[in-house]
Amino acid sequence: MKTILTLLFSLLLSCLGFANDKLPNVVTLYVDDLGYRDIGCYAGPVKTPVLDKLAAGGVRFTDFHSGAPTCSPSRACFLTGRNHIRTGVYSVLDERFHRMHLLQSETTIAEMLKENGYATAHFGKWHLGMPVQNRDNPTPADHGFDYWFGVVNGPGPSHKNPTNFLRNGKRVGTIQGYSCQIVVDEALTWLDQKRDGDEPFFLNLWFNEPHDPIAAPDEIVSQYGGLKEREAIYSGTIDNTDRAIGRLVEKLEKLGELDNTIIIYASDNGSYLQKRNGELRGKKGSLFEGGHRVPGIFYWKDGIPGGRVEEEPAGVVDLLPTLCGLIGIDKPKNLHLDGSDLAPLLTSSGSFKRHQPLFWLAGTNMVMRVGDHTLFASSTAKSPIDFKTANRLMEQVKEALGDELEKELGGMDLRSRMFNGKFANPEANRLRDQHRRLYYFQESWIPELKKSGLGRVQLYDLSKDLGQQNDIAKKRPELAARLKEQAATIYRSVMADAPEWSDPKKTSASKELPGNTAQRPIAENANSKTTELLARIDKNPLPNDYDVSRHQAYVDRVMAGLKPEQRDRVGQLWKEKRRLTPKMKNVGQSFVRILDYVANGEKASIEEKTGIHRLSTTKRSTYDAFSYLNRIPDVAYEDESVEDFLGRIFGRLANQEGRVLLKAPAGMDRLGYEGLKTFLNYEGTESVGNCASCHTLPNFTDEKSYVTRHGTEAKLTPSLRNLGKRKLDLYKVMLQKLEAAKQKQQGKADDINDAYLKMKLNKRDVSGLVAFLRLLEDQPDSRFRQSIIEAKVLDTSED
Repeated sequence: MKTILTLLFSLLLSCLGFANDKLPNVVTLYVDDLGYRDIGCYAGPVKTPVLDKLAAGGVRFTDFHSGAPTCSPSRACFLTGRNHIRTGVYSVLDERFHRMHLLQSETTIAEMLKENGYATAHFGKWHLGMPVQNRDNPTPADHGFDYWFGVVNGPGPSHKNPTNFLRNGKRVGTIQGYSCQIVVDEALTWLDQKRDGDEPFFLNLWFNEPHDPIAAPDEIVSQYGGLKEREAIYSGTIDNTDRAIGRLVEKLEKLGELDNTIIIYASDNGSYLQKRNGELRGKKGSLFEGGHRVPGIFYWKDGIPGGRVEEEPAGVVDLLPTLCGLIGIDKPKNLHLDGSDLAPLLTSSGSFKRHQPLFWLAGTNMVMRVGDHTLFASSTAKSPIDFKTANRLMEQVKEALGDELEKELGGMDLRSRMFNGKFANPEANRLRDQHRRLYYFQESWIPELKKSGLGRVQLYDLSKDLGQQNDIAKKRPELAARLKEQAATIYRSVMADAPEWSDPKKTSASKELPGNTAQRPIAENANSKTTELLARIDKNPLPNDYDVSRHQAYVDRVMAGLKPEQRDRVGQLWKEKRRLTPKMKNVGQSFVRILDYVANGEKASIEEKTGIHRLSTTKRSTYDAFSYLNRIPDVAYEDESVEDFLGRIFGRLANQEGRVLLKAPAGMDRLGYEGLKTFLNYEGTESVGNCASCHTLPNFTDEKSYVTRHGTEAKLTPSLRNLGKRKLDLYKVMLQKLEAAKQKQQGKADDINDAYLKMKLNKRDVSGLVAFLRLLEDQPDSRFRQSIIEAKVLDTSED
């Protein structure tokens, strides 16, 4: 059947003037955070001979746009031809905080081509939702890709030697090399070994470069500046990506496939470096042109007349309908596409007319393009972002960085730097994380967003004001009003399609009710129980360390420690609270009580027995009391290395020590605290335990097997909790560890775990480690509570 279909499509293409043995292959090249004025053929400073040659042999758009000014939304538009909000992707998504993902019900380019006989493969970044962080999200395989190799979001720890690539859902481990080259390596392997030579293919390559954290080979970086200059490394990543693309083009040519391959190149949004967006106003994240106007190159030797520069506005939202037009297949039926078919324009085979204006949505704002004019319209929904706190956190980052500020900025302004790459300073990094969380989209905002309309407008004439400096809305009120009405119609259409991402349990119940009235009493009973629960929560005392003048900072801190399902629960209870008590007094305090109730695991017994708020763990050792008192992180972020996680902990400890706020619960002394630091320390010349490389928090085990003594077999890493109950001689055990480390470091025991190479301990360190390990024994709730109540400041300034 597939052979018959292929033949029919080939005959159709022959009638259209695109005669060939088979349907054209499709290769899409999407880069990350690259600006409009970055690459050579767009008057940029980076040498990109491969891309320049593709542009010269194809069509180069001067007015091309990403689907959004940020990552995840832009990618959703790219694959579906629809505005990202229709597809379920409201903003940059993070599985730690969001349920949203690219809806499996959406029709993607991969699914469309697969149905028409194409082999499909994805390589590189995804960032549209993955089954991580306990999420049951679809993978690229569920969106039409036969084969996929990539990362959930970005490569870690940087583009160099990434550790977090997945191949069809399974971790690959550390790969030597640079991300762009690794992505192309996999694509070349697929072309050689995985594909059926008789099938047309769709290769979707989504590179990570030049997104932070950046890295490129020294020999390339040196062509653009110093090896440690941020902008030189940035340019190096783009140059390196061009070289990687060159290897793919060379392979296609060698296989005899290049002439019959449609190649499309673009960026997911503008650069975070303002100067790399040229004369355009704005950068990544902005709805001004600099946030979404990007390079756009279309190449197909057998089907697109080359050597042309096209000024017609277009964008990645047009890709799906355009590929349908170029290949000669039907567009998805009964589906509203926001993009238009560019095939008549590209092939010079007819006139092109856009069926709907280009538009972009971000946060609570909308931009629409009609001719030379762009209309900005703000939503009537009030922005939920606490800008005052955000500005305060930026000032604190300046203080934390001190003389290192300019070096850390690397040519960026501070606000952009807060969103791109980590700081070397642990305290600045902690503040940066808080700042970023303020801007994370919250799914609880969606109902308000869907109810909103369009408010104040701005109007710009790009033919005279490409930099968008002159708002002419008051000079052209009739035009502004007409365009606003047109934008409002589109806005209502998008919001009507937009899913709400409500609580899964609540969604299930609501689906049962319409067709089954027997379910109604159960739902009403559930509402009654929720009302009673909220009444009980209202009677809870406020946390002892809650300061109404620092409300938002407190909420940010607690929310950061919650699991995704706990955040969902907070949103559910708060929504019900607002429905039941729309005119409540002390709104902030009501929210805090709900927040603390959920943070405590909704276990009244623990609340009653301990009287301790905001303790997400059920573990009850002295160490857990210390961790609680000093807000020590206990779980690493997704794809965060052990070293980065420990760096966050040391940053927090240093902050507490420096402000003389370090608190030790009853039963913990200075020796135990020093032992904790030795346990966590992974670098230096002394007091390095490197224990957390295997005994990872919070359970103090990585659940892997290692050889830890010469001549023995590999054993599962034991948990260090409750060692006292195992009646171990901890001092003796530690001396055995020291002996194992000595053998390993002398090269006498290659079989022993490499973590022992870093150990640098003396007898006092051993005493401290033993004292710390004794703090990991669980205790009754009553004693646990008392240890927190009796906590004292631990002054580490004394010897």
